[in-house]
Amino acid sequence: MKAINAAFSHLNLLRQAENELDDKYWKEPTSLNDILLSEPMLVKNYDELVRNVAQISYWNRNLMLYYRGQSKDFMDHEQKSTLLPSIYRSKADEAKRDIKHRFEVLDSCVKSLQASFSSHKLKIAGTHIIHKFQEVSWALLQHYEVCGTPLLDLTHSLHVASSFAYHLGKKTGVVYVLALPWMNDAIGYNSHEEIINLRLVSICPPQAQRPFFQEGYLAGQFPNYKLDAPKRSPQFDLSRRVIAKFCFDINQDFWGSGFMNIPEDKLYPGNDVIGEICLRIREEMG
Repeated sequence: MKAINAAFSHLNLLRQAENELDDKYWKEPTSLNDILLSEPMLVKNYDELVRNVAQISYWNRNLMLYYRGQSKDFMDHEQKSTLLPSIYRSKADEAKRDIKHRFEVLDSCVKSLQASFSSHKLKIAGTHIIHKFQEVSWALLQHYEVCGTPLLDLTHSLHVASSFAYHLGKKTGVVYVLALPWMNDAIGYNSHEEIINLRLVSICPPQAQRPFFQEGYLAGQFPNYKLDAPKRSPQFDLSRRVIAKFCFDINQDFWGSGFMNIPEDKLYPGNDVIGEICLRIREEMG
């Protein structure tokens, strides 16, 4: 996969005229490997981030851009950026990564979620959808952090992604730009790209407040979710869709005038019926 040269090093950034980025420079293709190995591009403020992403969007208009905000640029053993869904990540307290057990836990949580929706005193919209599509159940369990799933949280909002990076980071925040195929449905199965993409605001019941405030999407590998050795299977790592990565210093000057980070109580709103159901399932699973 070819990608545009957005993830260049800070050294290369210094060679550019201040606040000036040449169109020829932006549209020059760069290998995915080079982008994942590079340092995130440092931006001084949110306005600069928006301007850079505008360039990326223009030169990649055959793809849809999504964003993910993190506290730092996580690396694999080759020192490349990695964006593994939670079910495939190694954990410090585990002797080994038992994928089979994790999927058993996921299946149990799906059944609990379906039962909770069906028996809830409120009539929850979309109950039939979570019984029909397992990925919709996964999406809710992932978004409300109940258990590991094969899906990765993304957003269509650069503002939301930047706010997550701002809240999670201590000194710096990191924002990834991922390019996915254009969607023609709320649940997009793309067999050619081996990608599934879910638009949460279209598949989540309106009682689920968090996906709407976060403009949430989820993406993952399709159709095979359960290969025995995902560590050696790069298709599970959504970093294969990264076309840029940025970092910024955590300070009030980042937002400048006219913008501010979205408060945590808006990203994680209270009075969320689905959030309460998911919290109970998580507590039951221990």
